[in-house]
Amino acid sequence: MANFETESYSKIIEYILKNHHTPLKKELPELEKLVYTIFKVHFEDMGDVLEKVHKLYGQLKITLESHIIKEERALFFNIRDYDKDKSKDLLEEILKEIKSVEMDNKEIEELVKEIRKATDDYLIPPTSCPTYENTYDRLKDLEKSLYEHIEIENILFLRLKDEK
Repeated sequence: MANFETESYSKIIEYILKNHHTPLKKELPELEKLVYTIFKVHFEDMGDVLEKVHKLYGQLKITLESHIIKEERALFFNIRDYDKDKSKDLLEEILKEIKSVEMDNKEIEELVKEIRKATDDYLIPPTSCPTYENTYDRLKDLEKSLYEHIEIENILFLRLKDEK
């Protein structure tokens, strides 16, 4: 998908679901296990850092799961309906839902920044193992994907706000 500025709302939602939500639903529990594993295994040498990462990741996972439910169970349905029938009342409902999702996005960005800070920009310690390195690589990939996801949503939301 090339242009989120002009593509239909429904196509943008399909893109988000396919390229962000579906992979997130798979990655979140797998990454949770990895974060826990390295916390447990490397507790003696990196316990302070990994305890922070474990707690922050837990918060991030909960926020993302809630975010996905809000979008998939309410916001995206309404936007798809609006794409078919430009109802003013429906747009008002969508704009309220967007505010909640935007608050989630701010929280997600803050948690990602805190994880990056806690890990010293995902710096691998000399005592690391392949699982540790894999976990940090996947956290970096998650961060990149989340920023892309939020950027696409911001474009979608701005377009909807401009319709008011």
